[in-house]
Amino acid sequence: MEWLLVAAPLLAEVRNIRRVRARVPTCVYIPARGRDEPLSHTSRYAVVVRDPDDDCREAACVKTPAAGKAAAVEYAVNNARCEYVALFDSDVYFTPEDAERLAAAAGSDGVATSYRVVVGKNFWGWVAAAASDFGYVLMGLYRFIWGGAFAGRRDVLAKVVQGASGAVSDDMYATARAKALRVPIRFTYLKLISPPPADSPRPLFKWLLRQYATAAKLGPPAVKIGLAATAMWLATWAIYPQTLLIYAAAGYIRRKALGAPAPPIYIPAAVVAYLYTLAATALAFFTKEVEWRGRKIKLVTTPQKERNTETPPQRVAEKFLKLPIHFNPAARSSAVQSARL
Repeated sequence: MEWLLVAAPLLAEVRNIRRVRARVPTCVYIPARGRDEPLSHTSRYAVVVRDPDDDCREAACVKTPAAGKAAAVEYAVNNARCEYVALFDSDVYFTPEDAERLAAAAGSDGVATSYRVVVGKNFWGWVAAAASDFGYVLMGLYRFIWGGAFAGRRDVLAKVVQGASGAVSDDMYATARAKALRVPIRFTYLKLISPPPADSPRPLFKWLLRQYATAAKLGPPAVKIGLAATAMWLATWAIYPQTLLIYAAAGYIRRKALGAPAPPIYIPAAVVAYLYTLAATALAFFTKEVEWRGRKIKLVTTPQKERNTETPPQRVAEKFLKLPIHFNPAARSSAVQSARL
């Protein structure tokens, strides 16, 4: 049993090892809303895509006709003039080289993704970092497209994000469509540093619950089954506490390998992160509403009449569309080359 518990992080790391030395010219876009800290650096080589009611302050900035991050993603991809396109969240630090490597990893037929590395400023910030690293393993096993960093040929991405403008979760939508369309999802390790999403107990748990509740309520069957298995799997760690140490060590070593900060406080923070993650995964299936950027979002889809003219990928992704309240995180865009929308 112990070996079964330990195998998952090792399988995730082995499966995701993919060294990409090549780089390809890439247009990079950053959907953004508000003034996230990393934007002061990344907007220098980016075209920022903002909501129609948000102010443009960056040198290269455009506004989308519709509000929301998913709308910004679809707008950027459809209007890009480069063969390869990369999109990054506004709250992660990245370089032009990261964008070019991510695009090269996608190849000519796939989508490449990488996940953020959260860096804390206090104990609770490091709890958020360790909790994020647990998710890193789970997403890596499923090959989940993280909307915070993905790239590919423009025509491939256009198919993957087609119809995403009304989606609550651009990550879920893109992953569902890519798998339905049989578009390969490839992972590559990048040092994408991000500030913690929360640095105190209550906001931290709300963030974790939102992540897992969205997956539990809106995810495809494979994600829901996986999440239920994860909750039971985490519960067994109480019987085999050494497993937690192995996971914490794996996250610590990964950070060292990427050259990301990994102070000793990371290990005790991982213990608290485990308890928070266990509680969040267990409650995720009973959560009907989450809060994001001051908005209440009901995790209930609005049924739509199915038409015979719809393609299977449209039906697969349909459940992520048209929630009762509009999700409005960030629009973003950035260009390694001189990208103009």
